[in-house]
Amino acid sequence: MSTSHRVDMGACRNPSLNIRPDLARAATAITGPSLDDELVGPRGTWWWTGKAPADCPGFDKAAGVLRSLPLPNLRSFTRQSVLDYFDNLWTLTEVLFASLQMTDAFIRQPYHQLRHPMMFYYGHPAVLYINKFRVAGLLDKGINQYFEQLFETGVDEMSWDDLSRGRDDWPPVREVHQYRKQAYAVVRDVILNHPALDQAQVGWDDPAWAIFMGFEHERIHIETSSVLIRELPLTSVRKPEFWPDYHPSTSNSSPPVPTEGVDFPVNSMVPVAGDKVVLGKDITYPSFGWDNEYGRKEIQVQGFRATKYKVTNGEFLRFVKASGYMNPKYWSAEGWGWKTFRNVKWPTFWMPDGPQGLHRYKLRVLFDAVDMRWDWPVDVNYHEARAFAAWRTEQDSSSVRYRLITEAEHNLIRNTRDRVDAHLLIAADHPAAAVEPNRRPSANEHVSPDAAMLASGTDALKSSACGFNIQLAYGSQNPVTELPPSEKGFHDTFGSAWEWGEDHFAGYAGFKVHPYYEDFSAPCFAGKHQLIFGGSFISTGQLASKFARYQFRPHFFQHATFRLVKPDVDMSLYDSARYGSQNPVTPFYETSCMDAAPPHMGDGPCCSVSRRAAFTPTQAEEVASVKAKLEAAQVAYESDAILAQYLSLHYGPLDRVYPDLLHEVGMIADALDFPRKLAECLTAWADRCGVLTSEEAKRMSASGRDAAVGPRALDLGCAVGRSSFELARRFCQVVGVDISKTFIEVAAKIRDNGRMDYDCALEGEITERLTAALPAPSQAELHPIEAGRCRFLQGDACDLPSALGQFDAVLAANLLCRVPEPSACLAQIKASLRPGGVALITSPFSWLEQYTDRSNWLGGGYKDGLPNRSADVLKSLLAPDFEILEEGSMPLIIREHSRKYQLISAHKLVVQRKGK
Repeated sequence: MSTSHRVDMGACRNPSLNIRPDLARAATAITGPSLDDELVGPRGTWWWTGKAPADCPGFDKAAGVLRSLPLPNLRSFTRQSVLDYFDNLWTLTEVLFASLQMTDAFIRQPYHQLRHPMMFYYGHPAVLYINKFRVAGLLDKGINQYFEQLFETGVDEMSWDDLSRGRDDWPPVREVHQYRKQAYAVVRDVILNHPALDQAQVGWDDPAWAIFMGFEHERIHIETSSVLIRELPLTSVRKPEFWPDYHPSTSNSSPPVPTEGVDFPVNSMVPVAGDKVVLGKDITYPSFGWDNEYGRKEIQVQGFRATKYKVTNGEFLRFVKASGYMNPKYWSAEGWGWKTFRNVKWPTFWMPDGPQGLHRYKLRVLFDAVDMRWDWPVDVNYHEARAFAAWRTEQDSSSVRYRLITEAEHNLIRNTRDRVDAHLLIAADHPAAAVEPNRRPSANEHVSPDAAMLASGTDALKSSACGFNIQLAYGSQNPVTELPPSEKGFHDTFGSAWEWGEDHFAGYAGFKVHPYYEDFSAPCFAGKHQLIFGGSFISTGQLASKFARYQFRPHFFQHATFRLVKPDVDMSLYDSARYGSQNPVTPFYETSCMDAAPPHMGDGPCCSVSRRAAFTPTQAEEVASVKAKLEAAQVAYESDAILAQYLSLHYGPLDRVYPDLLHEVGMIADALDFPRKLAECLTAWADRCGVLTSEEAKRMSASGRDAAVGPRALDLGCAVGRSSFELARRFCQVVGVDISKTFIEVAAKIRDNGRMDYDCALEGEITERLTAALPAPSQAELHPIEAGRCRFLQGDACDLPSALGQFDAVLAANLLCRVPEPSACLAQIKASLRPGGVALITSPFSWLEQYTDRSNWLGGGYKDGLPNRSADVLKSLLAPDFEILEEGSMPLIIREHSRKYQLISAHKLVVQRKGK
């Protein structure tokens, strides 16, 4: 069987197993004759399609490695400086791909099957130069039309299980290599000779913008390709010559069981005062930027505390040992789905060095396995980071949920110079502003400097303008304690590893798509991508810029870690009976994705300042919400169309309302005449429990209650009253309560007159006149309807007048998911029902925020990572005070017009209140 396009089928579920090598076998131990011997070991001089590394700008002679040059200043460049920048990044790509051993490494599909093989990323950057140069008018024709289609578009998988089938017809390495050689010559010629670079500066609208776009696109793929290489088996890669060395600590021994404070630091939280942050890059700032960086977003950040270091491998080991990967309560539903699909039990780049449960690990760096570096930031995806935050919240018994940092908060932990709005924080007499008074401070790189423009990989660590592990200063991450903290006391605010953020990817106000690359940002504005901040050790050029905004789906890996945030909260604002260490609050925080202008917006749960379903409401917000939802419910049921639907449901006549359904059987037959069947069910159970017996009436009389009144029933959410009337066959007094004034007036009118005419919809504006009437009494009926026993009140089912007293039976039909506070409604049912009394509660559990805040839903979501079904929650809430007599379903049909019906299967629960 050919292995030319091998995919690790069957192993793709578990990346840790898939990348785990035999540690005794070195990656360089590839022996035996092969057709692609030229792709084994160090590359020969043939490999370099541009300049050789030692001849390349950015070559560090002292170390013998190639590092990145600073991001170009587009107000101050020469053709030679542009060519130097191009040569630097072009050869960096080829140094990185020199790590791949044999053709198999180029065409092997990644274990997760969510990206192309490395062959695509070897050819893709070169193709993009040619294609974008043609779009910008810098070139009239391409080089190879087939390649320029084959290598044009990458992959953005929709989910962690959106597996790619891949392809098995990738061209040979030598053919792609030849294309790269031709592309290099074309790009070089454009840089040296095209008149687009004759002007003194380059901006958004200039054709030369495409040149710098090609540069920064290639730098993106240097970084993303390095992650894919890190995911390959060790036997498929080797550390290439000229690549920067890993951090020196990789040569140190490391204990298998680390000690906090010795092998990794205690990661305390540092307070940050609230402040205003203005996000967005000035369109005339003199460096290349992707379209999503431009625009403006102002956010008032509340005070918070954040960990001074990024979370380390040592810290994360505690989560692993505590079975954090085995407990769904720490994970979101999507995160748990990813975890179980991949069968993940520890971070992806941890490599087991012993049996499972021993918790001995090596660390996979780009090309090698090294002793675990406990003081390096842990590489995880967003799902893992959020799970750790939930676990730490529990471990610390915090009343406020920990989370990840936001884009605006990240700006507040940086040095002032490194904020995107640094120009707003300078003194009015700043010398740089005085030198160029005609330039906006926000567009002046001297007023608002960018470390990526000032430091190369050679001086990034020590430069006073930088001090970060970016631009390939190291070929790996670094200990979190190594580099100095920011003014606010936070380490590695840039570099080493990206930080996952809580913001979804969205455009700022004023965002516009760049015509040269229309699908760079906009396709990801869907609430499915999380922002990452600060860059990593391999972030070069614009990736290392303070303005950089990159995003990935939450299951993706990208040399990314996180730090924990705990918002400052006044707990007195929240209901202390509901919230605390056992149920921490999630206070509102604003993200940069909120209220983005259409169509550049997401559809996530917290994409509006006013729509706060994902956050814990304060007591004041709860009161306001309940009032608003009660008012909305009243309005919702006041229309003529809704009234007609309910009159049809309650009174029919069946042969006119449901003429095509009368001869049906099964569920549809059971669904007809729903209000009558509700009353029959409750009455039957009340009779069975002795509520309606003569002995019971005598007992009530003996207790001081008027025997003439007899058993009483309460119909909560009575609508237009049919169930109330049916209950009046056996109950001596029935009180119907509904929030709708119109419904109550109609029920009273039918009580007094026995009937009411209404217009029933046929189609469009066509109606027919029908009569809603109480069933005519018959001589055969033992218990006819006594409509005079019914009393109808407009009221809130969650807050009844105490003067109503207690009842022997309560009906709450399809009410729970239409009240603002379902738990308060259940408490009202308990308070209204005497001990021994019976209640019938039905609900389809159609939870809508229109009626009920998400925080008040009974189930209908995920708890501890598992589905939290409403029926289970309902039973658990009732269990202390009620015995369950029956559980099942009750169907109903609501007619909208003659050819449209709603078929609903409501959950049914019959309970009896405990006690005597």
